[in-house]
Amino acid sequence: MTTADHPDRAVADPIGLITDLIADIERELDPDTIRAVATTVAGGRAKSRRLAQALAGRPPF
Repeated sequence: MTTADHPDRAVADPIGLITDLIADIERELDPDTIRAVATTVAGGRAKSRRLAQALAGRPPF
């Protein structure tokens, strides 16, 4: 999944995109936990958007 696959999602739902990207790689983690951590770490809307774009632009492991 890349930002090209979901060009507006990093802006419209950055925490959801972050959660989905991490859950795709770390399948044993609970999505609610991922969401809680992402919300805490990403801070405000602009920071979460940048994080979502950065994660979406990276190839999976």
